[in-house]
Amino acid sequence: MDGISFTAIDFETANNFRASACAVGLTKVRAGKVVDQVSSLIKPLPGFTEFAPVNVSIHGITAAHVRNAPDWRGIHGPMMDFIGADALVGHNVSFEKSVISKANDACGLPAPVQDFHCTLTLARKHLDLDHYTLSDVVGALDLPAFNHHDAGDDARASALIAIELARLHGASTLSALWPPVQKVVAKVPGYYAAGYTRKLADLPVPNVGANPYGPLYGQTIVFSGDLAAMPRTEAQDAAAAKGATIANSTTKKVTMVVSAEVAGGTRSSAKVKRALELAAAGQDIQVVGELAFLRLLAFK
Repeated sequence: MDGISFTAIDFETANNFRASACAVGLTKVRAGKVVDQVSSLIKPLPGFTEFAPVNVSIHGITAAHVRNAPDWRGIHGPMMDFIGADALVGHNVSFEKSVISKANDACGLPAPVQDFHCTLTLARKHLDLDHYTLSDVVGALDLPAFNHHDAGDDARASALIAIELARLHGASTLSALWPPVQKVVAKVPGYYAAGYTRKLADLPVPNVGANPYGPLYGQTIVFSGDLAAMPRTEAQDAAAAKGATIANSTTKKVTMVVSAEVAGGTRSSAKVKRALELAAAGQDIQVVGELAFLRLLAFK
């Protein structure tokens, strides 16, 4: 596996804003072997300093932990020196890419130019699992146990997933492991139509055997927009597996709207606007972004 060389990366954030990075983990791989690993806490940039309770409950990092840590301006140089010319690998790596882009933009730094490769899409291609969280994939491949949501451990786990799948499938280069995607002009992805036209009768039934203490159990959820991590139908199925009821529109029964537009700088959808109206009228309903949803989904 001489051509399997890259840097795996993972971020934790203080809140739903991608520019609120509070930890980074980096694992360097050369010829299919881990050769170096670093991690650091990060003090979130001004304007992004609030530590949301849901984020803290997941990664355990608080404002006190990062008080003396470098901010993005201080960590960016050493981070890029470690990465060098490597491609970047991560589990749902679109999140890591957006963290770099948003934090760089907040500091007046250029957008990242590295190639990014995703172990989540790789696992979906090669493994038949009920769920594809980092923990699920690590377990399926019988890789070493790790401390999930520790940025250093998550980066190493992502690296080991890529290495193991390359070994299992005889890939000796990154391009063999992640073949270049051919862009098709004016073709709507198959999951788009399915996600937007799923009939009420076809919506998944909530799993009554799910953990009743899980954060999604008993919720009634509507999805708005295209998630980066998975097609909408898959997100609906995953939420239902955690005990949530899935709905197609924002009604008075809905308790959560998962919005791809949150913190994305785009105009709010009709579903989100309706949720905000209901919340203002006193309904117990919240709008969460994709990152928050994925982290709620990760609870066992």
